[in-house]
Amino acid sequence: MSIAPPILAVIYGKPKRGKTADAIAAFPTALCVGVPSNLNFIAQDVLGFAPAIHPEPPQTLPELILLLDQIEAQNLQDSYGALIIDDATHICKQSMLEWEDNAPKGRSGKKDRFYPYQQLNRHLLQLAGKARHIGLHVVMTFHERGAGTNAMDQFSPGGPDVPSRNQVETIPSWCDINVRAVLNPDSPDPWLRAAYYVDVEDPQWVTGDRTGVCWDTTPRNLREILRASRGGYQPPRLQGLEWQDEVADEVACRMLAGEAPQAIAQDISKRDLGHELHVRWACQDGIARAMLRKRRERGLFDFSTSATVNGRAAATAAPPPPPTA
Repeated sequence: MSIAPPILAVIYGKPKRGKTADAIAAFPTALCVGVPSNLNFIAQDVLGFAPAIHPEPPQTLPELILLLDQIEAQNLQDSYGALIIDDATHICKQSMLEWEDNAPKGRSGKKDRFYPYQQLNRHLLQLAGKARHIGLHVVMTFHERGAGTNAMDQFSPGGPDVPSRNQVETIPSWCDINVRAVLNPDSPDPWLRAAYYVDVEDPQWVTGDRTGVCWDTTPRNLREILRASRGGYQPPRLQGLEWQDEVADEVACRMLAGEAPQAIAQDISKRDLGHELHVRWACQDGIARAMLRKRRERGLFDFSTSATVNGRAAATAAPPPPPTA
């Protein structure tokens, strides 16, 4: 595991935006919690390897916290390095159903309707604290919840889909990285026209990044975001795939020198490097690395609204959809 402090990250967005695949690519040695068949399909078909998947994944937040206790008790933090919680929205909703069924009754004889929300707040806070305490990176994927109004009829921005409107803003406040996965037709990545949207000035969506790397159209690549930060993060490669970083660096250097990413990728694909999915993975990291380096080259006092890599806009804002109830 990296000597840098553990990060807590949330990736939210609509389905099929590559959230899970990117989390696994960032931390390929992580223990993955979610539907085993889904996780295996994604890792095998997109990245070309079988990750460590919990065979009987936790279905509720209390079970998830118990898993963290077990990881700590068995001293498995260094073995996994990270925990990927796929579809935390589902786990939160399952937890709420259980708490609703077991809510205590008040003097009126009716169940306490605030009990599930109190438990949700408590367990999410406990999850965040526990992960940091045992030194484990944690990445959670959520569905997207659009902006609307809370129980007090006050405006609530969009963000990760959790049962409580208040938690839509609270969870991101605990996280180091909170990004929204969106489509980006201007992405130079020929395989995936996607990006992470981060704009703290946008009142419609809760996003943020303490690394200072992300912007409104950040490459959809958590691994490269962490590498580009000044926090000393070096996400691990799978054993035998250490060469991917050399290829990624070559792709980045050639792109910054003016070559098109498609031509670079085709050239590299002719080499005997192994599984084509592993080669694509390395090339995609290199494309993101080039974009992030280009962005970082801009001085603190460069206030231009866009940066380009090979003529493609690297900071073109993806307009958010209108608020929904």
